[in-house]
Amino acid sequence: MSLTTNATQLARLAGGLRQTGVTRLNVSLDTLDRSRFEAITGRDALPDVLAGLAAARAAGFAPIKINMMALAEVNEREIDAMVDYCIAMGFVLRLIEPMPMGSAGRAVRAADLGAIRARLQARYGLVDALVAGGGPARYLRAPDGRFTVGFITPLSQHFCATCNRVRLSAEGMLYLCLGQEDAVDLKAVVRAGASAAELQACIAAAVRRKPERHEFNASPHKLVRMMAKTGG
Repeated sequence: MSLTTNATQLARLAGGLRQTGVTRLNVSLDTLDRSRFEAITGRDALPDVLAGLAAARAAGFAPIKINMMALAEVNEREIDAMVDYCIAMGFVLRLIEPMPMGSAGRAVRAADLGAIRARLQARYGLVDALVAGGGPARYLRAPDGRFTVGFITPLSQHFCATCNRVRLSAEGMLYLCLGQEDAVDLKAVVRAGASAAELQACIAAAVRRKPERHEFNASPHKLVRMMAKTGG
């Protein structure tokens, strides 16, 4: 079982989470600069996040993946520092292109992950690698195994043909694609008295009608739902 978190509470909760059976973590962390962290997130919480990551490492979580949104003119010059941090801590780094979800998402510009990939590959001699998890990241690894980096590129190199993800919101909506508005109201199905078998059949039918691909490039203003509303 894997947990995605901002890690602000991990210093307190890491041990208990590990004991309950959570073994893997995905942690959102876009910068190691305290002032920039506060500017991006609106909270001066970088020390809490780093303390949480240290506690998670000590508790035996593995792998711990750092999700860094690569933003042009914001944090792209900090990627080398994040690489050094992940090597020192034994974490997997994942560099992610921002998705233009809602007006806030369309207001940011992605860093050139193709160029960053080429630079890191040359610097560390990285080769193609497979990392357990079944997600959309394409991974490279140092020959000595000390560093692994993944690239999640929904726009420049979309992975729609192999996407196996759906997302259930806090309101009970099962979204079938981050780049489309297709959804199934599972809360309504449950409250209508569906049995476990009927609910399972509903979810299976929803997955079978996942859209062929997102429309971020073709119709960037079509999607008005914000990422924060969709959730994980």
